[in-house]
Formats: sequence, C-alpha cells, structure tokens
Amino acid sequence: MSKIPKESKRRNRSDQYQWMILESPVQSEMLESFSNAESIYDRLNPYAYSEELLDLEDQLKVEFWRIVESCLTPRQKQVIRLTADGYTQTEIAKYLGVNQSSVTKSLHGNVDYKGGRKIYGGTSRKLHKALKADPKVQEILDQIDEVREKKW
Repeated sequence: MSKIPKESKRRNRSDQYQWMILESPVQSEMLESFSNAESIYDRLNPYAYSEELLDLEDQLKVEFWRIVESCLTPRQKQVIRLTADGYTQTEIAKYLGVNQSSVTKSLHGNVDYKGGRKIYGGTSRKLHKALKADPKVQEILDQIDEVREKKW
C-alpha cells in the first residue's frame, strides 16, 4: 500500500477556523487593579461561574426533557436524545436504519414546495412552541435573566 503524497492530501475545511492566541502588553497598574477574587475573566464574562445560574440551568434541562417526553413522537424522541448525546445526523441515520435526510426532516421539518414553500413538522419547531408556551420554563428563564442582571 503506497502513501498519499503530502501535496495531494486533502486539507481539512476546519484548518482555516483554528484559534489564534494573541498576547497584548498592558501596564502593570492595570493588572494590580484586579484581585484574585475578581479577575479580568470575571469582568469580561460575568456569567462564567455562578452556582445560582448552574442550578437554574439544571432545572431548565429537567423541564426540557419533560416537554420532550410529553409532546414528541417516539421517533422524534429517539432522534433528539441521540442528537443531545452528540451523534451526527449520519450516525443517527445508520443507527436507526434510515437516510440522513429522514433525520434532518425529523429535526427540522419538511418543506411543501407546492403549497408555497411551507415548512411543516419537525422536532425543533414543536419544541420551540411548547417551550415558549410552558409557564415553568418561562419562569426559569426569567429567573436566569434576573440573576444575570443582578451580576452585571
């Protein structure tokens, strides 16, 4: 078996999106103004770590899965769980024995081109409507906003 020459090897699309690290010089007086308790990171990202926010996010996850169980079809539940576990649409399709386009339609709905490009069905649309209408979810989202406003 021969090796593929380097110049003919296909480049990864993600090569152009790699992170760049930039160091920037600052005056020492600026660094002294930050204590360990309140770092530059905390000032730039005030929501980075908050026990209260983490608790609210956990509550939101519980409510999300409650709604998934109550308003989706068995196939949609299966697809959303596998998606949440980090599987790609292709991997989900192989596991379920369907085409990848079926997984896409399950998640995002189908398009009726004859009826004027109307999108119908789809897990994401169903969940969006159900989450928006659920008072418990809206209460948790309001609490998250309050915590963020208080901290900011």
